[in-house]
Amino acid sequence: MTFEEMQKIIEKMLSVQREIKASQPKFKKGQRELQEGQVEFQKRQLKFEESQEKQKIVLYELSQKYRDLAEHSIRQREILDRLISYRLTNESDHLNLEEKLRAIEARRKRFENQT
Repeated sequence: MTFEEMQKIIEKMLSVQREIKASQPKFKKGQRELQEGQVEFQKRQLKFEESQEKQKIVLYELSQKYRDLAEHSIRQREILDRLISYRLTNESDHLNLEEKLRAIEARRKRFENQT
């Protein structure tokens, strides 16, 4: 190998080294941007998970309220059926008697508590 060939090889090696050195700031900048993007992604993912947890809580509360509402609706329907039944069988007087008996019972309890 001649001196000129060795010199060309050394020049190529130095050229490659300069290119590597020149590209390092771009590479580091790209790494920083990637890390910042990962941090931002993790923040958004955490917010999303928190939002899902809140939605689960709201959904649970809504299902509880719906269940309570359904139970209340069933009770109201039973009362309505009873009222219709009393009316159809002319037992509305019986209903008034029940109300009067409840009122008398309440008075009796109040009187007992006073003495």
